[in-house]
This record gives sequence, C-alpha cells and structure tokens, in this order.
Amino acid sequence: MQSTILNMDQQVGDELGPETVLTFRPFIDHLRKRKEESNCHKSRFFAFVVEQFEKYPELLAPVDINKVKDYSELMQLIYSMLSPIVENEEHHRWALSLPLKPVVFYSTNAYFKLVTDLATGNVHKSIATKSAEEIRRHRLEVTYSLILEKCYGIFSLFGREIVHSLEDDKTGLVKYYKLNIDSRFIEIKTMAPLPELKMEEFHYGTYDHGELLDFLEHKLPLDIFRIEGFGIVEIADVTSEYSIEIIKDLILSRSSLGEEEYYSNVTDSLKVLVGTTDAEFGLLPLLRVNSKLVFDDGTFHNSKLINVAKARGVAESAYMTLANDYFKDPKPLFFREISGEDEAKKGYLRMLKDEGVRAYALAPVFFNNVPTGVVEIYSKKKNILNEALLAKLEPVMPLIAQMFKNSIDEFNESIDRVVKEKFTSVQPSVQWKFNEAAWLYKQSEHKPNGHPEIGELIFDKVFPLYGAVDIRNSTVERNAALQKDLIVQFNVLLEVLRQLRHESGFGLIDEKIFVSKKWLEKIKDQSGFSEMIKLNDFLEIDVVPFLRQFKTGNPAYASTIDRYFEAIDPDGGIANESRRQLESSMNTVISSINNYMEKMKDEIQQAYPCFFEKFRTDGVEYDIYIGQSIAPDKPFSEIYLKNLRLLQLTSMAAVARYSNALLPQLTRPVETTQLIFIHSQPIDIRFRKDEKRFDVEGAYNIRYHIVKKRIDKVTVRDTRERVTQPGKIALIYFSQKEADEYIGYIRYLQEQNVLYDDLEELDIEEVQGVAGLKALRVGVRLD
Repeated sequence: MQSTILNMDQQVGDELGPETVLTFRPFIDHLRKRKEESNCHKSRFFAFVVEQFEKYPELLAPVDINKVKDYSELMQLIYSMLSPIVENEEHHRWALSLPLKPVVFYSTNAYFKLVTDLATGNVHKSIATKSAEEIRRHRLEVTYSLILEKCYGIFSLFGREIVHSLEDDKTGLVKYYKLNIDSRFIEIKTMAPLPELKMEEFHYGTYDHGELLDFLEHKLPLDIFRIEGFGIVEIADVTSEYSIEIIKDLILSRSSLGEEEYYSNVTDSLKVLVGTTDAEFGLLPLLRVNSKLVFDDGTFHNSKLINVAKARGVAESAYMTLANDYFKDPKPLFFREISGEDEAKKGYLRMLKDEGVRAYALAPVFFNNVPTGVVEIYSKKKNILNEALLAKLEPVMPLIAQMFKNSIDEFNESIDRVVKEKFTSVQPSVQWKFNEAAWLYKQSEHKPNGHPEIGELIFDKVFPLYGAVDIRNSTVERNAALQKDLIVQFNVLLEVLRQLRHESGFGLIDEKIFVSKKWLEKIKDQSGFSEMIKLNDFLEIDVVPFLRQFKTGNPAYASTIDRYFEAIDPDGGIANESRRQLESSMNTVISSINNYMEKMKDEIQQAYPCFFEKFRTDGVEYDIYIGQSIAPDKPFSEIYLKNLRLLQLTSMAAVARYSNALLPQLTRPVETTQLIFIHSQPIDIRFRKDEKRFDVEGAYNIRYHIVKKRIDKVTVRDTRERVTQPGKIALIYFSQKEADEYIGYIRYLQEQNVLYDDLEELDIEEVQGVAGLKALRVGVRLD
C-alpha cells in the first residue's frame, strides 16, 4: 500500500469549490450505527474498528493530510472493510482521497503504479489532458450533484462518470479507465441557512449543463457549504467497453470521414479492444452488382489477402473465384500458426506466409442472418492469435455487421446515383417533379376501385438553349478512310491470289484476280464509290469462303492465305488502319468534349436550377431548359437566363480551344465546329413516359425542335460555304433582338481576348420548311 499524496488535477488550484475538511468521523459514525443494526459477527468487527479509531480521537476531528501516513495501519483497516476480502491489492486499483477533491492520500500499489510515472513518482501528465476550464466545470458538476443529493434529495442531475485515457507502456495502445467515486462517508455542512429551491424556479429538464451550473452558482453559492469526510476512488479498466463506444461513434459520424480514414480508425479501435498492436485487421464488406461479387478499391484497401494477391500479380478472377466459393458457405477459418500442411491445402496461405504472416483468421459477419462481409485477423508474430483474442471481438461483431451493412447501402446508392446521373433523364433539378408524381401515384394505389396511373410531367414556359459541337466533315473523313483501307485490302488480296496462282497453278484463281482488279479500279475512281453492298457480297460470300476452303484442302499454303486474314483483322490489321486512326481521334475529341460538358452541367446549376440534357452523335449536342416551372420555390428572373446565355457562349469558345489543343495528340487530325441556336420565346416540355425522356410539347414548340435539327448543315446564301466552320462559333437566330443580345456578349468576350474582332452577320439559305433564318459567326482565339 502507498501513503504518497497525489494531486490528480494539478492544473486547477485549491481555491475551487467549498471548504473541504479531511476527517474520519463520518466513517466512524456510520460504523457505530451499523454496529447496532448488524448481526453479532459483523457487530464485533464494527466494534473492533471503532475501538481502534477511538484510540486516536484526533482522526475524528479535522486531519492534516500530511499526517495521515502516521496512521497507515488504520488506513489498511479501512481498505480491509471496504474491499472484498479476497481482493489482491496488486491488481485492485483503489484509493482514499480528500472529500470531492482529486487529492489521493492512501492507495493500493495497483492504483499507484497506474497513475504515476514509476521513473519520477509524479502523476502521469496524460491523465490531465483536459483544459483547466473543463476540469473546473466537471468538478462543479460533481460538487453540486452531491449537494443536491444530500441536501435536497435530488438525484442524477449531473453524470458523475469520469473516464481517463492512458497509453500502455508495453503495447503503446491507449487504454481507458473509469473512476468510480464513493461518497458515502462525505457530509455536507452549511455555514448559513440553506436556500430554498423551488422546482418551478429550477426549470428541471429545460437547462443544458452550462445554464444549470450558472443557475446553481447564483442560487447556491459554494462558500456557504463545508464538506467533511473522505472519498473512496476505484479505477476500472473499461477499454473494451470504451473502444466499442468509439466504433459506435465512428459509425454514426461516417459521413464526416473519408473511406480510408474511416476503416483505419475502426481497425485501430479493434487493436485497442484486443489489447495488442501485433494483431492486424482487414475489413471487407460484401459488395455485389447484379448479384455478382465485386471488389471496390475504396473498401478492400486494407484486406491483407487481396493486397498480397494484387502485389503478386494474381489475376482478379482468381481471388474472385476464391471469394465466391467462400461466401457460398461462409464459416470461420482459424490458423493459429500457418504450417506447411496448411500451405499445401490452401494456396493463398503460402502467399501470406511469404509476406511474413504467421497466423491468420477469417470471421464471417452477418446482418439479420445474411452475410455482409468478413473480418481478417492476422499477425506476423507467433502465439498472438488464439481463442481468447478472438473471443474479445465477439461484443463488437454486431457493430461491424452494421458498418458493413452501411457500406453496402452506400455502395448500392452510389451505383443508383451514377445510373440516375449518367443514364436517365431524371436530374436533380427536376427530381422533385418525379418525386411528386410518384407520391401521387402511391396515394392513388390505396383508393378503392382506383386504377393508379403516373400523371403527366410537364414544365411550361421554359427558355430553351441549344448547342452542338460537331466533327467537321465526319462523313467525308469516314469515306476517305474507308477508301484507303479498301485499297490496302485489295492490294493484299491481289498479292495473296497471285502467289497462290504461281505456286499452285490453280486455274480458278485467275478469275478471282480479274474480278478483284475490277473492284480496285472502282474503289480508286475519284468520282465516288457507291456499290458497298455488292462489294461486301463479293468479299464475304465469294473471296472469304474460297480462301478458307483452299486453305483446308492445301495446308501448305496456310501462311500465304493467313496474310489476308491478318490484314483484315479489325483490331490490328493494316486494312483497317485508317478507320481505326480516324475513330480513335474522333473518340478522343468527343470524349474530351463530353467530359467538359459534364463539368459545364455542374457549373450552370450554381446560379439557378435548370435541366441539361446532352446527346452524343458525331459530336455532342445539348439542350438546356431554364424557367420558373423547373424550380418553383426559387423566384426566376431574366438575369438567370442572360447569365446562362453568356456562359453558353463562353463554353463554346472554350470547347473550340480545347479541341484545337488536342490536335497534336491525334493520330488523324479532326476539327470541330461550334453551333448555337438562339430562341428567345419560352416553350413547354413534357416527359414522354414511353421513351423515358423529355421532349417539346405542342405544335409551336415542335417547330423549334424541327429547326434545331435542320440547321447543322446550312450554308451561307448564294454560296456552298457552310455557316459552321472550324475555329469559329456560329449562332443561328430569327429576330434581330435575339442577335443584339448575343452581339453584346460577343463584344464583351472580344474585349476579354476570348474571341477575334471578326464578327460576321450572314444571310443563310432557306432550310426545308423554315424561312427567315440568319446567322452570326465569330472566330475564337485558339491560342
């Protein structure tokens, strides 16, 4: 036992709180009372203790804490009375303290070793990790809690639980200890009349702790109280319970943490729970897409087995098969020490052992009897994994199951979100309309004799903006690439046929050579080639079967014949090279523009919600609709429409620069043209349930749709020059008022050095069924 005086809160001075007096009188008074109430055996023991203390009457008066060490035998007697007789003081963390003050004057060896630095004998600094203000408020709460309990009979107003964290010297892990304070032998005396405390004045249950303390400090000043006696402190190791609570808090605060930080914090808490850093953990939720198991980079990064397999170049299909087999009947696996026999039976254990893993376990996790994932437990040291360690994990497994279930739900929601954003017309700006229609549909389901139908989804009086970025002369470029490839293909074919004729002497080959030459002449004809169907019939029905049959009957000529089939291979043959280069270049440009449009879609929503829909053709087309009916809760103004039109013009200039910057990276140079259709009058759009997309509504609105589909190839009047040109933006319009607004934006962008000072106002040829169209055209500074 230890008689050293320890001040557990050195940050806060002794001036805090009421006057405190150390005395053993309340303890002896308690024993005298119990002596009269107890049976003869206890009465004799109580009488003996009272008799021992009465030999030292100074202990029943105020006692100097520095002199308590002179009465160590009596302190031992108190310990014997208040602790189970079989308790071992080397393990029992118990102490005596000043009443309601964290000053210990007598303690067990176990308590002393825990709270002090054995090298210096001082209290661990890590115990007092809270600020002085936090300590002050907590001590006030404890003090007033006891005053209210003993003087007014009001219980459990403040929580008295105190938990400290200490770093374990052996493992380096944080451990948590709870202080239990026994106040049975503490009495509260009043130096003045006890103030009346009315419940209606008290507002019980409506104050927070801070307000309640302020009220009590005003109503019950501490200087009218005197606290006598001594306190009893017991420390319990609550690391297991506390680490479980930490995991609970992590699950609740999931949204504020990144994926890696979230899982890392949980595995750290699991190490604290089992009490060793030599045990490592992997957490792998069971994710499925279309009922098929998948591994997501964000969730399996801390799975030891998968990381080892990936590092060793094991194909994903291999460990996917292993995982699928395991989850057909998931059961715990436990290898206390991976042996040669274990390696022979399960190949993945050999990989783990090569990486230094000596013990390995898998624990399947279930949520409502459905598997949701597995917990890996492994160690690079021997004799770490055992049944006792695994048993410590049992209390936390339901929380891990909930965590995995949350991860699975998040994953499924992310898939749904991508589907909604990328593959359907239901965008966030109009989601409310679909939610409203779905709710009305569900309501009608429960009406008697009801035949529920989804209502019409119409947005009226919205302003349309249309733009198109197109690959310049894409059809011409494709035809030219096809012509080059066909010339290569027929040259190879003729070489193969001539070599076969020379080596085999087979007469029918002469006829094939003759026909092939005729086709090659037609393909090279500069006036154009228009017999693709007949040409394909010749190649697929005549040439290919002939070569295959000739090869089967004459294996010696296989290498010669294979030259032709290698040439026409779609993925690597030289007879498809021009088309592959063109398609690769076009895909690069279109994908880049498409990605830019995705970012533009997010940007335009910031000022005012609008509907944005794009279509991929030989370029990218888009429709934007903005108006009050899109966002009925946000007042619409023309300034939002003007802002959007300026943004549209600016983005078209950016696309022109962007696509031009890609030219050095392309295998075949392709250029883009930029087109905007200006339409200043609002229209109505309707969601077509049969096509699952929005479209214009009404005869007038359909005319807008027809016009925008016919203007991409319009020409300047009395010329064959197209209005759309590379490096320029073309704007098609009906009225001069529409043009004037955009001319203002153009002047602004010219001033900003975004556009050239070369604005053209053009008359254009009449489009089928549409008259009166005009155009603006302006160059973009591509540098």
